[in-house]
Amino acid sequence: MLSSTPLPTYAPVEPGWLADFAPIGLTELEAAALMDRSEYKFAFPLAQLPELLLAVGGAYRVLSAGGQTVQGYLSRYYDTATFEAYRAQHLARERRHKLRWRLYRSTGASFLEIKRRERGVTRKTRVPAPHPQPTEQAEFLATHAIDPTVLRPVIDVECSRITLVRVHPTPERLTLDLNLRLISPETGECHAFGKVVIAELKCPGALRATYFHGIARQLGLRGGSLSKFGVGCALHYPQLKHNLLLPQLRQLHRLQARNA
Repeated sequence: MLSSTPLPTYAPVEPGWLADFAPIGLTELEAAALMDRSEYKFAFPLAQLPELLLAVGGAYRVLSAGGQTVQGYLSRYYDTATFEAYRAQHLARERRHKLRWRLYRSTGASFLEIKRRERGVTRKTRVPAPHPQPTEQAEFLATHAIDPTVLRPVIDVECSRITLVRVHPTPERLTLDLNLRLISPETGECHAFGKVVIAELKCPGALRATYFHGIARQLGLRGGSLSKFGVGCALHYPQLKHNLLLPQLRQLHRLQARNA
């Protein structure tokens, strides 16, 4: 059963933290959707969030949807009984995909989304989906050679998200995920990382060509691989091989413990 309760707030996002950001609406955001993009991830302590927002203020705009600048996200990821998608993620295969149903709580919109990674580029496609049932979207999945009848839910990911957008001169989208919870759809067991922020930069090309690259260096942030889907599966299914994900797991646990 998917949770319908609001996410807990470990540390409020003070209104002043986002005061320097002009708003951007969903319509304008879709015009710079970056469905084909490079992605770079950074994890850092929640206590550093005000410093980061101050550093990028004025250069980005903040998404405002449903009157909120902090959005609630809920994603359910699917995989086969043999965890084919997870195994491809764990081995960092050049060509791989993830399938998820995502609910945007601030607007109530929900989609079935496929994220494919090929040659370092991530491509996202999606279709409106009112229910977390892939079999209801069999026609869409068939066009991507995915059989929904062999899928099952394996991990639920909940978080609160701030979305920052830079349109000119080159598009960038910086998402900041707070209150991360990785939940087993079967047992309801939850691993929470409320003291950690996961930043993800989405851009057309190389990190060094982005505005955020300079900010990351200024703040001492190092980009790397960090998959919420992969980490969630590794935590909830210990029988799966996860040695290649150990650096990501250790980083999350270290940041959480250091700021507890």
